[in-house]
Amino acid sequence: MTKEEAPDLSAVPAPAELVALARFKAPRTAVETVAAWAGLPYKLQDVLPAELKDLESVVAWDAPLEAAVALDPSGEGKVPQPLAVVSLGLTSLDAALTFARGRGQRVRQLRAGVFRIGEADDWSCTAGVALGRAPARLVCGERARDVDGLFNYATRGLPNEPLPAVDFQVELRLAPVKTKYAAEIGSARLLGGFLLREVQLDNPRFDRALSDVAYGLIDETTAFVQDLNKARLEGSLDTAKGVASLRFETQFAGQKSWLVQASAETVGMAEPAPETFWQLPADSTGASYSVGWKPSRLKALGHTLSDLLDAFLATQKVPTGLRDQSTKALDAAFNMNTKYVLARGELADIPSEPMLAADYRTLGWQIAGIDGDPKALLTLLDGIAGVVNSRDLPRVLKAQGLILDPKLMFKLSTHAVSLKGFKPGAKAYRIDVPVEIFSKLAKEFSVELPAAKAKAAVKALPVSIIVAFDGERTWAGESPDEKALIKRLEALKDPKQPVLRTREGLEALKGASRHAGGFLSIASFSRQLSAAGAADADSDQIISALPHHGRTPILYSAEVNANGPVVSSSFTVPRASVEDLGALMPVLVQLAGKHHALATP
Repeated sequence: MTKEEAPDLSAVPAPAELVALARFKAPRTAVETVAAWAGLPYKLQDVLPAELKDLESVVAWDAPLEAAVALDPSGEGKVPQPLAVVSLGLTSLDAALTFARGRGQRVRQLRAGVFRIGEADDWSCTAGVALGRAPARLVCGERARDVDGLFNYATRGLPNEPLPAVDFQVELRLAPVKTKYAAEIGSARLLGGFLLREVQLDNPRFDRALSDVAYGLIDETTAFVQDLNKARLEGSLDTAKGVASLRFETQFAGQKSWLVQASAETVGMAEPAPETFWQLPADSTGASYSVGWKPSRLKALGHTLSDLLDAFLATQKVPTGLRDQSTKALDAAFNMNTKYVLARGELADIPSEPMLAADYRTLGWQIAGIDGDPKALLTLLDGIAGVVNSRDLPRVLKAQGLILDPKLMFKLSTHAVSLKGFKPGAKAYRIDVPVEIFSKLAKEFSVELPAAKAKAAVKALPVSIIVAFDGERTWAGESPDEKALIKRLEALKDPKQPVLRTREGLEALKGASRHAGGFLSIASFSRQLSAAGAADADSDQIISALPHHGRTPILYSAEVNANGPVVSSSFTVPRASVEDLGALMPVLVQLAGKHHALATP
């Protein structure tokens, strides 16, 4: 009797062309934990079709679910389709083959311990013995070529590599892409030159400015790609503490690009959340702070874009006054301090008129503090006001073929305001946005607007912006309700007002030095509910009815490490937020169905 050949179980290294991998350590445990937190009575097997219920005895759900993508070293064409597979753990190879045969699938042995399952045209699967936590694995891809190219690594390579101390991980690797397509990346400037000729206006000044911007953007993109090494998304569940954590990390191998250089410069700038952050309103639905970039880092970029804008406006024979206002505003936008604190929240008093109520709910209030005087911000807003209110603007728009209906034109007015605790000279900007604009957009995207009351219908929706200076920093606020916004700003100077320092759930933000941090909450998305079409009076009620009223802080932070540099962002989602999100799911499903019905002819 001939002895059956033993399957190959030797370890396989990662292919040099590997560009992406994903590992989900224990799918059933993670999915069922989150489902339990969200109050959803589902097990992982509950989502399987009835004809696949027997998979419970075949699939090793607590073995890692994995995926891999690699460049095809022998693929055809200039950019061959990459190889991509998904790998699922099996309780045993024999059980999987028996299950497949029982479902009428053809099973064909390729070699010892490796079997092709099925003959589908749009999907290919192979099962085989494996290393790691599962004795066998099912590896599937869009083409047999994908499976054949990555099967050995999917069964005897990736499962044998140490699992990271997280529940799931997705990693992108850029080195193989840069090596394979080095020539194409290097020719980006040449391709950009051809495209540039298509948009030039045969005007020496404009064409020169456009070339500077275009080639600068191409060089920056090329340098950024060369600098980028890896990007990684990780997630983990801590059932003892009742939190889910997410972390996104970008690793760089060089510092040739402007963006990477600017990020690297901030390494030594990390600091704890500033005192001004802790003095923000306690009832904020979200708040954040950032150390920003080094002063004047954006200044040169602003000058370059201003020159391009001025050159373009000159070719269109735009009057000098309007050109100056436009370019000064753009230049000022890149000359502001990028170190800030920010808070947002909901308005307490909502008007009865439906459209105005939607405006109040959607925008709420927002206040920001920026170190230094308000000169740059006022220059920006004054420049925008000058452009919007210019008598030349309608004529210029008409000359460009943009003949706008006067009913669709914004109106912007300014006036002085007085705020307790602030220096004289505070200024308010009021923007009136015609309701007709929203009516046209609603028809375009099949969205239902709140029904207007005939007697109290509004023609425009207000947005107020206030800029004030307290002697150390500039404070800017935005809201449809100017009076409420003034009270919010004045409350910053009232020591009796409750502040973030007294709010629970923010302890992790105290002490540690970071480059940025803050929190958001389910309640901070109530404005999106209003915008998505939740009944006018219901969005606040929906949030209030959640188990924790959407108030639990979801913490986030950002850091820059000198080793590369490495730029990372982290989120910590408490169980209470997941419970609120689970309770909110039926509403989101209902809204999705409502929009689908509106969009269906």
